[in-house]
Amino acid sequence: MNVRILALFAVLLPAVGFSQTWTVRPVPSAGETVARVVMGDASELVVEVTNTTTATSDARLSEVSFVLPIGYQLLGGLPAEANPNWKVDYIDANERRITFQSTLGCVDEGRGLARNETARFALNVVAPADRNSDNATERFVAGTYGRDQCDGTNYDVTLGSPTQWTRTILAANVTLLPRVLAVNGSTVARVVVENRGTGTASNVTVDNPTSTSSVPLTTVTKDAGKPVAVRSAGVFAVNLKPTAAGAVAARVRARTSNANAPLVDSPLANVGNLVAAADMDVVDAFAGDQVTLRLIVFNTSTANSYTQVRPRTPVLMGNATASLVSGPSPESVAQLAPGASAQFTWRYQVSGAPGASYQFQAQVDGTLNGSAVAGDLVTARKGRIVEHRVRLSHETVSTAATSLTVGYTVQNRGTLPIYEVKLFKPAVNYFSVAASGPQAFGDWNVYTDTTSYLWESESGIPVGGEATFRITYSGFTAVLADTAFRHRLELNQGWNDPRIRVEGTVTLLAGTASPDVGRLTGVARDGSVTLTWDNPFNHGGTLVLRAQGTNPPNIAPTSGVRYAVGDVLGNATVAYEDEFSSASSMTDTAVTNGTTYTYRVFNADDQLRYGPGNQPTSQGLLATPRARVAGNPLWCYSMGLASRHQPITELGVGIFSSFNDSVVGLLTNTVNPSEDGAERFRPVALAGAIGSRFPVVPLLGRPGQQWIVVGDTTGVPAVLNAATGEFLWKNTTLGLGNISSFPVTQLLDYANPEYRTTYSNVDLAIFATRNTSAQNQVVALNAATGALIWRYRPGDLGMVSGGMLMDYTMNRLYVPTRSGTSADTLRVLNSLTGAEVARLELGDLEFGVVRNATSNQILVTANDGRVHGVTPSNYELAWTVQVDSASQRTFSHFARPQGRGFVVSRTNSTVERYEMDATNVPKQLWSTPIENPSGSFTLNQNGVARLYVGSTDGKVHQLELEGGADTGQVTVGPAQAIGVPTIDHTVSRLHVGTTDGRICAFPVPF
Repeated sequence: MNVRILALFAVLLPAVGFSQTWTVRPVPSAGETVARVVMGDASELVVEVTNTTTATSDARLSEVSFVLPIGYQLLGGLPAEANPNWKVDYIDANERRITFQSTLGCVDEGRGLARNETARFALNVVAPADRNSDNATERFVAGTYGRDQCDGTNYDVTLGSPTQWTRTILAANVTLLPRVLAVNGSTVARVVVENRGTGTASNVTVDNPTSTSSVPLTTVTKDAGKPVAVRSAGVFAVNLKPTAAGAVAARVRARTSNANAPLVDSPLANVGNLVAAADMDVVDAFAGDQVTLRLIVFNTSTANSYTQVRPRTPVLMGNATASLVSGPSPESVAQLAPGASAQFTWRYQVSGAPGASYQFQAQVDGTLNGSAVAGDLVTARKGRIVEHRVRLSHETVSTAATSLTVGYTVQNRGTLPIYEVKLFKPAVNYFSVAASGPQAFGDWNVYTDTTSYLWESESGIPVGGEATFRITYSGFTAVLADTAFRHRLELNQGWNDPRIRVEGTVTLLAGTASPDVGRLTGVARDGSVTLTWDNPFNHGGTLVLRAQGTNPPNIAPTSGVRYAVGDVLGNATVAYEDEFSSASSMTDTAVTNGTTYTYRVFNADDQLRYGPGNQPTSQGLLATPRARVAGNPLWCYSMGLASRHQPITELGVGIFSSFNDSVVGLLTNTVNPSEDGAERFRPVALAGAIGSRFPVVPLLGRPGQQWIVVGDTTGVPAVLNAATGEFLWKNTTLGLGNISSFPVTQLLDYANPEYRTTYSNVDLAIFATRNTSAQNQVVALNAATGALIWRYRPGDLGMVSGGMLMDYTMNRLYVPTRSGTSADTLRVLNSLTGAEVARLELGDLEFGVVRNATSNQILVTANDGRVHGVTPSNYELAWTVQVDSASQRTFSHFARPQGRGFVVSRTNSTVERYEMDATNVPKQLWSTPIENPSGSFTLNQNGVARLYVGSTDGKVHQLELEGGADTGQVTVGPAQAIGVPTIDHTVSRLHVGTTDGRICAFPVPF
């Protein structure tokens, strides 16, 4: 900056008179009719200069100089971005003068302003706080001039009316939450009004907010007027309802009888179905700093899912430069379910001259029902390149806090040291200062007056340095919702230099917790644990705590406090932390193989308020990394809730399973261990718990695709894409009640001619219910649409707990039921029509029925200790084996076909094999003790057949099919019930689930 002394300035002025003319006009902000500045506050006064020379003159206006009224502070100024060929040539803070000059030289074309041309300049000023009412007659004073510095032409100006602005006693800020919502949803404009005058503003009110776009904003309710004392703040809530879709800001004015605050706009909100909000983490950046742009996308629809949600490249506005460092992260989101949100972030390096601005516009695209859709263009806050700024140690504070010391760290990147730092008292009715007040330190002395705290030093804050100024607050006034208050500081480099204003915000919190993350899962591998979660919409960062052992981290983080990796909280260590990030996974390599860890993941919102950390439960998530050696799992996938259903295998590709209400899909990768066991899609939640395993099948007309057919305990059947987890359909209109049994399908591609004649282009998905009333039923649905094909509801059907069996050859459906409603517990239906073909009285049937492919008999396992063989051609009993007394529950699983007989897992802690004798009745071949065995699965490899079964000893046992010898075990975890294993024979892997919420993969044989 070229600072000239006044004497030189006087010499350079030409002697000719000021005969030509120019005008200067204060420019009102959007929505205003007059320009306004706030008393005692840093305000931007934009003025427009016009060259009004006569038509006969070609003289240009290339220098303008403004002198502010007495009592004003001049902080600085900049040419408007629309006219960049100007510069600040001279500033005299004591004389309140700022001079702008054209940057084009005297030989350049187009210097300055020709006749009738205009330019705008933004002056940063502080108006005197010496009144208790507004003053509407503020104007520049004598000494204001215009000239052409090249040819010496001077320009006259009239400083009276209408070149005036208004100086007001009220300042206001407004937030709008939520910023993403559906049409006719509810949002709240929260207005903080501060009194900068000299007396109490007796009845401050806020006008009904207006819309800045075509989106109408209807005011539903509004706080009444209230008095606001000097240096205090009034907080007003206005409940709004937007009645159309689009991007909108709420424009609000606060007023009292003798004062009108400048209009203020809230950050941009977005209304509709696929909506977004953009934010910047740093709006006061030093040149060369990196800043993060975040775009939060939200699906407000209650029914529709968006797929392939992808952000467009952000558009930079302003005159700073921004170089992309990274992003977007992630590049896209495969699916955005109803009510779900996603976050995308970019990292930019910004640079430019002090005062240069940067701002980004962002937009998102997606697909809805196969058609492309685009979200609205949304804008983030404007940032500026600065030379000085302040960082607060506590940007958020619980109003329950007492005796809290807040540090204000002033950072100096200017050209001169800072010798004075003044903190203006924040809203005194919300921030109570302790008796100890501000604290002196080093050679900084501190002084107090009615409006501020002042620190002075002989050495000051050097160029490139920083210093922290501390003040203790005794307490804070409660707020009804989170409310941000400005904390303003003034910096002094010397008597003759302009003062510098910087500020930060402290948000007083109405609540103590943010929402939890969702769908927390983990994969333990060799030397690492990878956690994955979903960020909620109200997300600013994540903190992960890791405790050694099975006890969860026992101390939660404190809201408003930042933690670093390695910090210790109770029995746990901080394993990961981030802020203003879209990250939804982390890999922890600071772990030891063979050691069990328990993790809790805490979401933090933008106010650094932490969530409860209770996902999936308050007990956290267990993970035990292990080396990939014999006897150890290749990986274990953790969900935190029991997952003992037998996994479903897609050979060589991956597996599917479930826990609680969620379907999971995992990948098999034999080449890259770091990707082995990874999710193929995030867990997909159904309306209720999933009561059994489910089929994964191809569907007609969809070659190369697999589909998950599943129901839940609320009675909602559904079909999901096995590659993406997206719903093909779900039927909520059938009123089924409780689906807990294995659904079955009848697929046209494998059907006989009779089926093809009846259904030429339909696959069937069949579901049965487990209700306590007699109104259990079986329904067949179109597997491609969910439409009802037929319904079997005889009125005496018992609960269906075990899986049904589809006989493709006979087009027959076998339905096992519990006793109590009817003694006829096995029903045989015509699968084409649902008509009953036969019913058999076989006792209480809890488990599914299966076919023995070798004997072509239907095996029925009853709770009275019997296993039955049914002939499918006539539905008659071929044989019955009484495995144990009818007085106890004998089996833990259905009898699994093996050879011409079967294998049973028994509640007396044995596994037994039966095989047909000479009379074609199964007889026991062997019995092996296994503690509380699960169901079994077989593997025949190189002519050697083995049987694998889980146990409550925490192990999977390997039994030789010939003789039943227990020849090997692997330990899945501590003593607990292990589920039914399944084997992928193409890659020789066993997969099994556990009570403590894991699914593990082991190589076989053991």
